[in-house]
Amino acid sequence: MIIRRGPWLQISRKTASLAIGLAAAVAAALAPAAAWAEWKSAQQVTLGTAQVLEQGAATIGIISPLAFGLTGQLTLQTHPILMLLLTPNAAARYRVVDQGSYVLSATGAIKRSLGGSSSTSTATLPAPGEAVAGAVGTVYVGHQWALTGGLSYAAHLDEQVDDTVIGWAHGIAATAEVHYLPTPVDLLQASLYWRYGISHGGLARPVATLAWTHGFRRFLGGAHLMVILTAFDTTGSVAAGWLGELPVLPTLDLWWRL
Repeated sequence: MIIRRGPWLQISRKTASLAIGLAAAVAAALAPAAAWAEWKSAQQVTLGTAQVLEQGAATIGIISPLAFGLTGQLTLQTHPILMLLLTPNAAARYRVVDQGSYVLSATGAIKRSLGGSSSTSTATLPAPGEAVAGAVGTVYVGHQWALTGGLSYAAHLDEQVDDTVIGWAHGIAATAEVHYLPTPVDLLQASLYWRYGISHGGLARPVATLAWTHGFRRFLGGAHLMVILTAFDTTGSVAAGWLGELPVLPTLDLWWRL
């Protein structure tokens, strides 16, 4: 997961390091020795798909979100690191249809920075909040492939354009994602995200992401290592200095399945 640091959320290097350190300590403390679990098929993958967690199951990472299966159909999610950075956030995914070969879910999310907005008259800036509601569907091709697409209403809250602050900037977002399981402990992902600003801005540049996740049996209580490459993410990340200016941003994360 990429933790964004747009002008609406000014994050110093010291603050970001402290937040990541605290998140790492919490994640490691909550991860039991038997947390590791393999994917027996693509139908079990919940990272970026329409599938939900089993009731009582959870995932937690250093910068990945905390997700919990409240019921067999409803998964709730939040980013603890964003909470530490004064950005309350919550998301939900409710499975509406599960026919084995495909899954359809309703999704919703909201986040709001308490850090205030930036003041400038020269650029279009990310908003200090976002509200999203839509649907996502996943089709399975055999036991190794999953094809996912989503469409949602994505509104920016208090988005600043030049000297004007738009309280509710309407938009439509679309996602496309491919998952592949070459082995039961390795997951490859490729995704694209587009947003069209109805209120202003038009079609934004799509954000492309490639990710590889590997599950360990014994390392750190069954941790999963996640390597992410993100391109065209103009809002940036917590990475400081030259790393945050790269056109393709590399990110490492550790997460656990509880």
